[in-house]
Amino acid sequence: MVEYRVVVRSVSNILASVRSLLGGTAALIAGNSLLGVVLPLRMEATGYPIALTGVIMAAYYFGLGLGGLRGKRVILRIGHIRAFAAFAALTAAVTLAYTAFTHPTAWVALRIINGFCIAGLTATIESWLNTKSSNETRGRVLGFYMLAYYLAIAAGQTMVNLADPEAPDLFMLAAALIVLSLIPVTMTRLGEPNLSESRALNLKTLYAASPVGLIGAAVSGVMIGSFYALGVVFARRIGLSVAESALFMSVVVLGGLFFQLPIGALADRLDRRLVIATALILVGGSWAVLLSLLASGLPFATLLILALFFGGVMSSIYPLCVAETFDRLERRYYVAASGRMLMIHSIGATLGPLSAAVLMAVFGPFSFFVFEAAVALLYAMYVLVRVYKRPATAMEQKEKFVPLPDAAPIATDLDPRCQEEDGKGC
Repeated sequence: MVEYRVVVRSVSNILASVRSLLGGTAALIAGNSLLGVVLPLRMEATGYPIALTGVIMAAYYFGLGLGGLRGKRVILRIGHIRAFAAFAALTAAVTLAYTAFTHPTAWVALRIINGFCIAGLTATIESWLNTKSSNETRGRVLGFYMLAYYLAIAAGQTMVNLADPEAPDLFMLAAALIVLSLIPVTMTRLGEPNLSESRALNLKTLYAASPVGLIGAAVSGVMIGSFYALGVVFARRIGLSVAESALFMSVVVLGGLFFQLPIGALADRLDRRLVIATALILVGGSWAVLLSLLASGLPFATLLILALFFGGVMSSIYPLCVAETFDRLERRYYVAASGRMLMIHSIGATLGPLSAAVLMAVFGPFSFFVFEAAVALLYAMYVLVRVYKRPATAMEQKEKFVPLPDAAPIATDLDPRCQEEDGKGC
């Protein structure tokens, strides 16, 4: 009983120190998630070609990648609080601008700006959470951050039911949530967190260390990007209502929250590449099952169960690839490797919606299944070939698996593996 009280008190103390920042994160991500559902629904109702929808939605991930590369420079130049305020204000303005400028070219530009700002906002919040964490509490803080992040995505997606997607109300709600995220961050009394430059690591060296990890980051981006960009369009085109489509998307997100830890625990005991390959085969298999069941008529409850499973396994691919890569690098290169993998992940997330949209435009909505399954199964075959060609990492050399938000541009600051004994980072 005494130990239980100590644990509860410890968790309460940790939450007390970060709850304002977690609240800001939840408001920001909920608003951005709502926007990510409203936009494709609006384009679908307007009659945009699916290929054009894919281009517009992919532009967000292009901006996200740019923000991951350049966003920290903005923060270092003007400071965290002012940078966060600028990014949040611009994001809110962009959110409202979607209703004023409806030309596809304008929406592409707005999505790029949107992605860039979200990368900067996430970097700012995570560096602050890192400052409020010690080496002993960083893992729990990351866990709370993950919980807030995924629940906010799911909540934001279900908010689409509050108004007509064709009206401006939901855009105003999304903008309001993003503006509300300013309050806890701009009122903080903390000093400026450290955003030091990481050691350089080129892609050739990273690929030589872990081809499975590097290519897996791209493959994960392709699957995640195409699903978040076009999943709601796919749901609508197979006959789901707006409310059912939003619930379908939210259940996939919650699967990512529930499945990462058990899959990660398994990967800590076995060859990570075998776990990655198995996860990919399960992703491909779940899409194949969905395709066959939909052809014969599928109850909505069964669709949600499969979506929960699919989302959980799909969301585990990227953190598994990061763990596999870290196992084969020196600790001083972890931050640099994480940055490179996030860049590759963003490139994949940009190309995924473009490819899936073209296929859906030519072959219909069910080609979305085929695309996702083919990407997963082809990469699973590659991973199995690498298992045959290269021995597994010894158990004593393995880093512990750490769950990561697959849709976040930056999670380096909170990753306990990317901290030296002084807590300043690798």
